[in-house]
Amino acid sequence: MGTNSGGGPDNSRLNKDMARFAPGTVEPLDGDRVKLVLTRHYTAAPEAVWAMLTDPGRTELWWCRVRGQARTGSSFDLKWLNVKDEGHGIETDWWNGRVLAAEAPHLLEVSNAMHGTIRAELSPTPAGTRLVFTNTIDVPADVALMSLAGWHVHLDHLAEALNGKAVDWQRWWEDFHPCWEQVHAAYAGTGAGTNWRV
Repeated sequence: MGTNSGGGPDNSRLNKDMARFAPGTVEPLDGDRVKLVLTRHYTAAPEAVWAMLTDPGRTELWWCRVRGQARTGSSFDLKWLNVKDEGHGIETDWWNGRVLAAEAPHLLEVSNAMHGTIRAELSPTPAGTRLVFTNTIDVPADVALMSLAGWHVHLDHLAEALNGKAVDWQRWWEDFHPCWEQVHAAYAGTGAGTNWRV
């Protein structure tokens, strides 16, 4: 795992090319509800990707802190680690959730108080795993694009975590917020998911 001189994660070893994966899309549903969809191909097996989605010791490498179990009906609460407060990385409060479906290592679907319904569908490919990630949320269009950009960056972090590299959340704002801004600007400028490169 890439570490800094203090022994923790080192963001300088993480890829910051956010255009290496295809952009996601926003599908309008009803009212302010939208479905965000991102597809990724990883060189790891579905079991390895599943562990990154469900094992609390691994989710922190790329996504958030998880409290609960990947079992249908179980609680599955999330705590984001990349929030800025007066120039310092801090943790958010817990956002409560529940597992709607868990079929290892193929399907994880959870509800969340802040992030609606999050669904990850994993299928094996000759090269590893295809992940279809969807997030159904009830938010205005501008917030939907912010969320889409956020998931885009997190799923890039997942690719890095599968290669043994963790995010230093205390430095995320300095190191990766500019990447998020670039991705968000690309989504906002192209209508979420058509012919963009950052």
